[in-house]
Amino acid sequence: MKKEKFHYEDKRYVDKITTWQEKGLKKYLINYVDFVRRYVKPGAKYLDLGCGAGLSSDMLSRYYNVTGADYSQPVLDYAKKHFKNPKFKREDARKLSFKDNSFDAVCACGFIEHVKEVDKVLSEMHRVVKKKGVIIIVSPNWFTPLRAIRAFISNKGYETIGRNRIQIIGWFFKSVYYTIQKLINPAYVFRNPDISNEKLVGNDIDMVYIANPYDLKRFFEKKGFKRY
Repeated sequence: MKKEKFHYEDKRYVDKITTWQEKGLKKYLINYVDFVRRYVKPGAKYLDLGCGAGLSSDMLSRYYNVTGADYSQPVLDYAKKHFKNPKFKREDARKLSFKDNSFDAVCACGFIEHVKEVDKVLSEMHRVVKKKGVIIIVSPNWFTPLRAIRAFISNKGYETIGRNRIQIIGWFFKSVYYTIQKLINPAYVFRNPDISNEKLVGNDIDMVYIANPYDLKRFFEKKGFKRY
């Protein structure tokens, strides 16, 4: 695994992730787990990619044989300490160590938007899932104009798309453009994350890839997947 500077191993990010998990992430993940259960059979071999501090893996392990994978060793240390049922492994999502066709389901919740090499990660997810397996990706769609409208009304927590209402208005027109453009010719769109400001950790301010369902749909349709 290539050694590189990884900001999710910085103490302030680890503290943010673990604090959020302890204070309110479970309520959000209940809906995620319920969604997964609609498409993945009990007892399935399950890869929780980008598992973070491990709560999602623990909740899923009540129904599945779960391996939680993440690149940040500090958050994995936290996960191993607090959750005993899932297996946890340090993995580079761009080059997973698992063999082809290893899992019945490969899922990522709140992960893909933090990845620059999107094609590599999606290709690895495709490689390690079984031929009739399931891939589930949950990610915010920041390009929907509705987010800009909500941010304009109450911009607290929307620093990802604008630090003030003028910037948010600009994002609104940008989001309209990309919503139309992606219907015609989907393509990945990236941004430079703000990972240096102590006050802006979280709220996807460190997002790299502006994830969009059209991008992901196109990739997996080319691989022969069907959308549920």
